[in-house]
Formats: sequence, structure tokens, C-alpha cells
Amino acid sequence: MAYLALELLGSFQATLDGQPIQGLNSVRLRALLAYLAVERGREHSREQVASLLWPERPDREALSALRNALSNLRAALGDRQMASPILLVTRTRLQFNPASDCWLDVAEFERLMQEAGSEQQGSDAHLRLLTSCVTLYRGPLLQDLSVPDSPTFDEWVLFKGEEYRRGALSMLEKLTSLQMARGEIAKAAGWARRQIELEPYREQAHRQLMAALALDGE
Repeated sequence: MAYLALELLGSFQATLDGQPIQGLNSVRLRALLAYLAVERGREHSREQVASLLWPERPDREALSALRNALSNLRAALGDRQMASPILLVTRTRLQFNPASDCWLDVAEFERLMQEAGSEQQGSDAHLRLLTSCVTLYRGPLLQDLSVPDSPTFDEWVLFKGEEYRRGALSMLEKLTSLQMARGEIAKAAGWARRQIELEPYREQAHRQLMAALALDGE
């Protein structure tokens, strides 16, 4: 069974068994796969997805374009040959199959955030979870992917991307404080700088950085 790895935090990257997927040259194919992966927790009507990616077309043309895109996407993924397909497709509904053989950075990011929130604060396990979580955040969601003539899709990317960015900032702030408390000042300063990269006017991050620099004698 082919193993899909999909990275969406930062630039779009998709591989099958470690090899780049051939046939994903179309922006809308990548957008379709990314949208279904991020919104994997629910089914989507064909009409809704068609209007998201082809809003400038009449309904029948948009549905036809979606049908063709799905056929091309499933061919690129080798989906029809899989015992547990990546996409669950019916005549009216679509869904990314979370039970398929896949790894999604967004799913892993969400899992690590949840586990970090329930782990004992300040423990070694807590430190590992926070570090793994913020390391996964390579950059804004789908930062290089924009669908022409589809402001609704771009708005969705911004909205979902802000959720992940806020989550990353929260984890970074906790990680900075934890490594300060452990006396790991250089690492704490590095994580504070990372917060400032993501949000230049974040006051708490500036305070953490100044505290770390002062403790380091600067």
C-alpha cells in the first residue's frame, strides 16, 4: 500500500512512498487535496467544493471541473488500487479518509498540541511535545498556494492558517518559558526570536527575549 505524506504548514509538499507525486502540477489539484486533508473530519458536498474552487463558473461547469479534477487526483494518488483509499468519493459527497495509510503534518500538529495541553507542565515529556509541535510549524498554511479567481478559497486558507499560527505561538511561548526555567537560556532566546518572526509586535515575546538576554549577560 502506498504511503502518503502531506506537508501543508509552509509550502505544499506531497509524496507517495517517499517520492514526489507526479501529476499534481495543477494548482487546483493541490488545493483540492489540501482542503480535503485539513477538513478531514467531515464529509463535503460536491456542490460546496466545486463552488469553493471554481466560483467563477456556472454550477454545472463547476461540477464537471470538479469531476475531472477528482479523476486526475485519484489517478495521481493511485487511489483506485488501494484497499483503503485516501479519498472517499460518492456521487454526492467527498471526504479525506483519515484511516488511510497517510501522514499529515496538520493532523500531527493538532495531536501534539492536544497532548502538550494535557501533559504535566514542565516535565521532560512536556518539553519534547512542545519542541516537536513547534518544529512541525514550518510556516503559514499553504503559503505558496493561491487559487486564481477563488477569493473564498484564499479566505479559507487565511482563516485556517491563523488558527495554526496562533497555536504555534502559544506553544512557542510555553516552550520559551519552560527553557528559561530550566536555565537553557540560549534555547529560550531562540524560541522567543521565532515568536517575533511570526508576530513582530508580540509584547510577551519581546519581554521573554529581553529577560533571556539579560540572564545571558547581554
